[in-house]
Amino acid sequence: MIVMSALGTLGSLTVVSVQGVLKASTNDRSQAIAMYAAESGAAVAMDFLRSRLAAAPPRNYVSASNNLPLPKPAFPSNEALPGTPQSLLSADQNASYTVELLNDVQDPGFAAGTDDDQRVIIRSTGRGPQGSLAIIEWEVMMTAPTPPNAPFPGAGPPLMLLGWRVLF
Repeated sequence: MIVMSALGTLGSLTVVSVQGVLKASTNDRSQAIAMYAAESGAAVAMDFLRSRLAAAPPRNYVSASNNLPLPKPAFPSNEALPGTPQSLLSADQNASYTVELLNDVQDPGFAAGTDDDQRVIIRSTGRGPQGSLAIIEWEVMMTAPTPPNAPFPGAGPPLMLLGWRVLF
């Protein structure tokens, strides 16, 4: 009887331990998906800006003193719900992102809402399963136009990543 009780207790402890590990693993996976979604949103924003900066600086994409609501340019898949045709992310990830552009505070046009130094901050919020959330910021700056004899002519002006941070 004592041996049966000991084996029953050991079995119960094993089940509780496995459930805890499984829950931790699921939470880690959800957080990783949210981070990947945020990084995907920032990458899409960089591509969007590259294709449009050749025509004009991102003056229309920032607000005066970064006041709310922040502009949300029409990036592909920006704010698209998971699993919809507008989403660039696969439906099985159950993930989405929202991208906003902020003007850097050292910009002479910060208060007026114009980007005079061609430096912007891409804030990307990734959402994953189980309510997971990741927020990252990339500060980017447009560099000199692509010369005609560059390896990829016509790709638009290059953007230089100046810094990044994970906010959440």
